[in-house]
Amino acid sequence: MTVNTLPNAFARSSSPATAGPRLYLREDALDQGVARVLRAGDRLKAVTEDVRRQHDLSWSEARCLCELLGAAQPVMVLANALGLSKQAMLKTLDALESRALLVRTQDTRDARRRLVSLTAHGTLLSTELASILRTCLANAYRIAGSEAVAGCDQVLTTLTETQERAEPHPPTGRPR
Repeated sequence: MTVNTLPNAFARSSSPATAGPRLYLREDALDQGVARVLRAGDRLKAVTEDVRRQHDLSWSEARCLCELLGAAQPVMVLANALGLSKQAMLKTLDALESRALLVRTQDTRDARRRLVSLTAHGTLLSTELASILRTCLANAYRIAGSEAVAGCDQVLTTLTETQERAEPHPPTGRPR
């Protein structure tokens, strides 16, 4: 099976708006791509293992700290970014708050929402984790080269930004 995702830039088209390169991907190429993305995620998780073990952090807790580095976020925005249910997010936040790594405060614009932000200790730990992750990614980017970096960024941005608009699974003909 091939997937034709974009019209061909070199083909004759009656509509200039549809011009763009054709992309044919076989199922095996897509399967390899999925496997590589999953292995890359596993690699990022693995490079933080020593620090996570030292601070008794789960991967979800470490990701939560890294997501909060730079700005406070509402609980449900954070849960969506991490792909966690509300219950799992609250359990993660409780664990991190009990270790004084983050605090939850009332949102001044919407009293129903709680904002999550890092404490000074949480910021230090998040910065350490982010540094490890940045180094791992920078090394891979250096080896792959600037064209590959731009392509990778474009693919990953498209994948993450269209996730909420796209159907999670292709239709199978079976009722859901």
